[in-house]
Amino acid sequence: MLVNNTPVVDRYNRPNVSQKVGLRTFFINDGLYVDPYEISSVQIFAKSATLTPNTVLGSDNLVSGVPLMAFAGTAKNTQGDWGHCTRPLGVTEGACSAGFLEAQYPTGGAVNASGIYRLGVGDYVCVLDQELALRGWNYDTSTELYASAAGVVGDYVDLWTVKLDEGSKYQVMTNEFNLYEDTFFQVTEPLLLTSKAKLLNKHVRMGEKIDLKITTENTLQNKNIPQSVQNIFKDSVITSAKITIAKVNYESTYVGPFGVVIDKDMEITGDNTLLYHWNTDQSITPSNTFGSGLGTYSVQVEYEILNETFISPLLYLTVS
Repeated sequence: MLVNNTPVVDRYNRPNVSQKVGLRTFFINDGLYVDPYEISSVQIFAKSATLTPNTVLGSDNLVSGVPLMAFAGTAKNTQGDWGHCTRPLGVTEGACSAGFLEAQYPTGGAVNASGIYRLGVGDYVCVLDQELALRGWNYDTSTELYASAAGVVGDYVDLWTVKLDEGSKYQVMTNEFNLYEDTFFQVTEPLLLTSKAKLLNKHVRMGEKIDLKITTENTLQNKNIPQSVQNIFKDSVITSAKITIAKVNYESTYVGPFGVVIDKDMEITGDNTLLYHWNTDQSITPSNTFGSGLGTYSVQVEYEILNETFISPLLYLTVS
């Protein structure tokens, strides 16, 4: 994934201790992505230190323990709250954009202090950036607290203190992530890597907003590579991916840029599935397709594994 055009490894993609780790969270209510009324902080603890709630939570069920790292917003909002985002009365979307600007990464908050960033409605991330000398952040006093101690191999939890609605109480939401070192390995011969891509969506209806899903099968052909190394290539080896969607014109032999409706970056899941959220209402218009928007479309993905770039054959779906 990208945060302000900077590659970041998602928590489920087996991040190692030297990478930029994206601790991403989605907020959903009644089947819709929503922004919470406030996000106060994100605090990281070792999982072993949170086996019982009273080790990190006080009598008010809010975080009271000393974290390994703490994140807050990137700037004060109009109410003067550091790291908080107060939704204006009557506003239901975009509530937490103030103080959570993605463009502030990686220098938001303070020097060497990462922030919490809003990627979209209900979509937030803080970055455990191992390339920075990260320091925890006190959002109440706008001061740095301590150097991050969340940079060694192990199991962790990240605690998000949020207020879902104006009239609700603060609550702590818990997620988990791991930092690995077994993604480092050495081999004595070049890797013989093959990759195949398959489009799962075959039929899309005009007006749908749908995730296009392209699975990949990545295989090492080396017979002398240990199974433990081969297993790594089944999980999160794709580092970046792009998708191109074009309208197929059966009535013309002209080949050119016309008909391309999408040329964007893609999401990558932990099992190397590529995702693109396609809003057909916004991308399929008479100005960028041949005639009617209905018909056959080609899908092609380009993705990186190690030092190789793979480009899939044209994959097809129908829009009706």
